[in-house]
Amino acid sequence: MHSRIKVGIAIAAVVLASAVTASPANASVSSGYLDGSGAVTNDWGDEGLLSTTSYNHSNLAGWWQQILYSDGYLEAGSQDCWFGPKTEAATKAWQRDHGLVADGIVGPNTWGKADDKLYWNSSRGYIQYRGDKYTRGPIYRDSQGRYYAYYEGAAYYVSYTVANVPTCS
Repeated sequence: MHSRIKVGIAIAAVVLASAVTASPANASVSSGYLDGSGAVTNDWGDEGLLSTTSYNHSNLAGWWQQILYSDGYLEAGSQDCWFGPKTEAATKAWQRDHGLVADGIVGPNTWGKADDKLYWNSSRGYIQYRGDKYTRGPIYRDSQGRYYAYYEGAAYYVSYTVANVPTCS
């Protein structure tokens, strides 16, 4: 009888250890969209990589450029949905100023630091990014957690693989 209990405890310990130490799934990249759930200030820390070589022409790159513009790292009109040398340099400066490794790659730590500036504007019913210079938004989250925004009356998802917002060149 005691040996069965010991085996059961050992199995439970292995299962629990696996759950605690397993690396989190990167659901955002596999779903194809910037996504989240729960508190907006804790939404993006599991996002995939965005860089000059990963998803570098996408609505996601355009949204990151909006964040850089909001915080004063890119000029107005530079949001073209291309993560090129200017966006990489601005990203490095943003990371350095936010106490992160300045590698120019927007990964979970950078996304996680950026989502600290998101807030729910309850009087207007949408999410906004409160930058150091400008507030961006509105941005919305659908019932599946995917982020999207409106531009000229049409909704555009913040996609890793699509660059279809009219400002994307």
